Amino acid sequence: MRFLPTIVLVACTTSLQSGAAFAFQSTPLRSNFASTTTTTTKQHNDCYQRRSHQHHQPLFMSSTEEVSIADIQAELEQVQADFTSKLEACESLAAAEDLRREYLSKKGPVNKSMVYMRSLPNEEKPKLGAVVNAVKANMDTLMVEAKERLEFADIEEQMKAEAIDVTLPGIDPYGNVGRRHPLSMTMEKAIDIFTSIGYDTVTSCEESPEIETDYYCFEALNCPKDHPARDMQDTFYLTEDRELMLRTHTSAVQIRQLEKRKPPLRIVAPGRVYRRDDIDATHSLMFHQVEILALEKSGELDLGHLKGTVEHFLKEMLGPAIKTRFRGSFFPFTEPSMEVDVFFRGRWMEVLGCGMVDPRVLEKAGIDPEEYTGFAAGFGVERFAMIIHDIKDLREFVKSDVRFIEQFPYFYDDGMESFLRGEKPEKEEDLRTDQLPLEIIEEYEDLKTAKYPPREEPAAEKSEKKTKKSAPAPAGPVDISKLDIRVGVIKKVWEHEEADKLYCEEIDLGEEGGPRQIASGLKAHYSLEEMEGRKVLVLANLKSRKLVGFPSHGMVLCASSEDGKVEFVEPPEGAEIGERVMVEGFDGEPATENQVIKKKMLDAIFPDLATDDSGVATYQGKPLSTSAGVCTSGVKNSPIA
Repeated sequence: MRFLPTIVLVACTTSLQSGAAFAFQSTPLRSNFASTTTTTTKQHNDCYQRRSHQHHQPLFMSSTEEVSIADIQAELEQVQADFTSKLEACESLAAAEDLRREYLSKKGPVNKSMVYMRSLPNEEKPKLGAVVNAVKANMDTLMVEAKERLEFADIEEQMKAEAIDVTLPGIDPYGNVGRRHPLSMTMEKAIDIFTSIGYDTVTSCEESPEIETDYYCFEALNCPKDHPARDMQDTFYLTEDRELMLRTHTSAVQIRQLEKRKPPLRIVAPGRVYRRDDIDATHSLMFHQVEILALEKSGELDLGHLKGTVEHFLKEMLGPAIKTRFRGSFFPFTEPSMEVDVFFRGRWMEVLGCGMVDPRVLEKAGIDPEEYTGFAAGFGVERFAMIIHDIKDLREFVKSDVRFIEQFPYFYDDGMESFLRGEKPEKEEDLRTDQLPLEIIEEYEDLKTAKYPPREEPAAEKSEKKTKKSAPAPAGPVDISKLDIRVGVIKKVWEHEEADKLYCEEIDLGEEGGPRQIASGLKAHYSLEEMEGRKVLVLANLKSRKLVGFPSHGMVLCASSEDGKVEFVEPPEGAEIGERVMVEGFDGEPATENQVIKKKMLDAIFPDLATDDSGVATYQGKPLSTSAGVCTSGVKNSPIA
């Protein structure tokens, strides 16, 4: 009987503990299928050889060597090192992918090491799995990093191949050349004027935030929370407690700079501001302002320096022949305050407001007003752009119409005087073909000689534009007679649902349309019972506007003291409902609602309205009267608003 050689596993004499080794050896076993014929023996031998050839031999060691976990781990680390070296040499994603398949596929060297799993005792198998998985994880990580490196290299190569010089002038077959927006040019021109005389520009979001707090926007600028004027501000509040808002003016930058920087200082602060307003030809929800502030030791800056600075700016902006005039006005944060007009294209136009910084504003910022003094000024950029370019409608600035931009010059570098005379600026950007590569020049020459269809101009509007009838200009000077102050009685009063400081009232002025609805910031000063049935004075020729969502048509007049006390200005006993309040010597007709707003009559008239030592309401020292007598308030020697 013949014996067939067969591979079998024989246990070693060593203990099967952790780290035990195993050996493979050939041991002859008696075949149960022996044949006495030569043919049968040959068939068995062929079958053995085929099976022996197909059997997975150990990967790293010969079949007669003992294998331990440490040996397998060392061999796998060598495989990982070879993989890393080859991966670093790969120059393409395809080569890296081929290498991954070679090492990490099912037939790769890492997975083949799992053949030892069958030879290990159960307690050793988890160790082998952990070693193999760790090597796989390391190689996967290396593969991801290599792919990122190669992908980035591919992108860089692609970018180099497709590189475009963005500094080259554009080529337009129609010969168009771009223009800068008139607002941008106007603002930059104004900033350049002030920086040329030593002012620092403040533009960062940290120093000039558009979302502002109540303190910086109002309170620190001498407009306390309980002041009635606060209710007239058209403000976009962002929180229910009205502590955060979109700033209504760039004056808020003054306080931030005064807190941050030690005087002396000179700053110019451009930026966007926001107000709740009806959008029309002269009003917008968002517009641009430029604010200046100068602060020096007391005695070094006075009203003369302010006027000189403003006149220098206006002459640089509008030409040296420009005429200016300064008018007294009122702003909470400056004292004295002025508005400035220019005589331009045959008429006087208001262009900016200015004044000496109010001492209380300096105190809020922690600066001693006895030691330092300064001035401030502010103006609207849109206002100057409209004046310079004779633009009639503010809305043109935000329309996406290239034809509008094409009307304006390229530069203001040579000053505005030549432009205002109608002269074309000497400097104009044009396509500089001498700076272009040859292939671009050839393409440009082809474009110049090519025939292109004419551009279609937009069809003319079929409907004729209706001519707007503007309100007639008020006759005579602006004084108390332009205000329509009437005697009214509060018929109904209730708390505003969204504003903590507002009352909503229905006030009877004897009009055919019935009582008016008016909102007043008097909640901190009167109870509902004290309000209802009371006779008051109402400024009636004001446009209706929404105060925190409530439509308010008019204004209740009150006197307010420096210590925060606020009381009504009341008509005398016997005054008739709807009767107009008059001042001796001022007998003109009241202005229209539009004229009061557009001519800023309140700014011109209110500074002269006050109560005297007896509490009598006066204008320029003369009492406000009805047919029944003079009007009075419990707050004496205080302004009326």
